[in-house]
Amino acid sequence: MAVPETNKPQFAPTDNWQSIACWSVLSALFLLLYFSTLRGLLEDWWNDPDYSHGMIVPFVAAYIVFRRREVMLRLPRRPMLMPAMALIFVSQVVFLAGYFGAEFFLQRSSIVVFVAGMIVLLLGWNYLRHLLLPLLLLELCIPLPAVLMNQITLPLQLLASVGAEAVLRTCGVSVYRTGNLLQMARQTLNVAEACSGIRSLVSLITLAVIMVSFTRLHWLARIVFIFSAAGVAIIANGIRVSAAGLLGYYVGMRYTIGLWHLVEGWSVFVIAFLLLSGELKLMERISHRGARSI
Repeated sequence: MAVPETNKPQFAPTDNWQSIACWSVLSALFLLLYFSTLRGLLEDWWNDPDYSHGMIVPFVAAYIVFRRREVMLRLPRRPMLMPAMALIFVSQVVFLAGYFGAEFFLQRSSIVVFVAGMIVLLLGWNYLRHLLLPLLLLELCIPLPAVLMNQITLPLQLLASVGAEAVLRTCGVSVYRTGNLLQMARQTLNVAEACSGIRSLVSLITLAVIMVSFTRLHWLARIVFIFSAAGVAIIANGIRVSAAGLLGYYVGMRYTIGLWHLVEGWSVFVIAFLLLSGELKLMERISHRGARSI
């Protein structure tokens, strides 16, 4: 009696070679199209402190994919030609719009859409669904347009100024606010663009995406957690500006500049990270209780 083969490979060797050939061709095409775009993106990551996390996040995204390898290897491969070609076509339309409009954000965002098209072409929709969060991480590493950054930065500066004024008054410090200037008896605190909190906002949202990538929360809970990171970043920046004002008033101005200013920023960022960690643990606990009650 013949024994049935239970560990028969899902694909023939010829299929594997065809897949490798397709990946090679598409990778070569990707480098041909985006080499100069990637070089400019790397330069921005290196020179722009607001997006310096871009030097690390792609490796984190690769690690997330590596952790999910066992689940993904069990997924059936169902390449889809027409949807993939549609995604790749859209990516090139976005790229050309950014190229002729001199907008780097569109050119660089088309990279993510192109990669999504490659995944659908060679693996299928199921694989793309499992890779959405790593792709979102890559998108969060792309610097926003200057016009949009200004639209975000100015309200954040004003919000930090108003919050710091309220905290200082609560602590008994006499303060007069004019726009983003906080005038006190011994000093004038200027909430500059660098103090708007845009850096911590982008970093904390990226960190929130990384954190939910290692959980089994429902997709709706993940979205709520990611959006909550923006609120935590705004509150943390208000605390940082308020702390700088209190230190300058009670201790001395030298504790609000230079190395001390950097230490204050990192300390508040750690506090924001702890707040996010506590929120995530609470959401996981609620999720587990809900699953047990069903």
